[in-house]
Amino acid sequence: MSAINHPFMGKVFVGNPVQIGANEKIYAGLLMEDETVAMEFKGIRDGAVFTDRRFLVYNAQGLMGKKFEFSSFPWRSITAFSVENSGTFDLDAEFKICGSGWGVCEVMFTKGTDVRQVLRFMNDKIFGR
Repeated sequence: MSAINHPFMGKVFVGNPVQIGANEKIYAGLLMEDETVAMEFKGIRDGAVFTDRRFLVYNAQGLMGKKFEFSSFPWRSITAFSVENSGTFDLDAEFKICGSGWGVCEVMFTKGTDVRQVLRFMNDKIFGR
């Protein structure tokens, strides 16, 4: 894949899966009225949300973490993705998505996250059944 990074967001640590809605106060204002959250992940400061319409990543900014940067990737704009699972000495699994017009966005999940579940969801949303 290309070494180009998403122009609006660098590498983000999105952590572990959490209960859907656990961090809704952070991203709720970005969801459309009938949009459904399917999976949610949260790191120390950053997180990711997989919905029926898009992949949403947020990154806390500043010393207090009250300012957030959001990136929204509609499923129709994602052209490819890759995953590198955590190995014996790795602390995280790396996930890269590539899209038309915006390059590559990289997120990292905590070691032990079932990235196969993420891959199945991505396959369904991008390539359909």
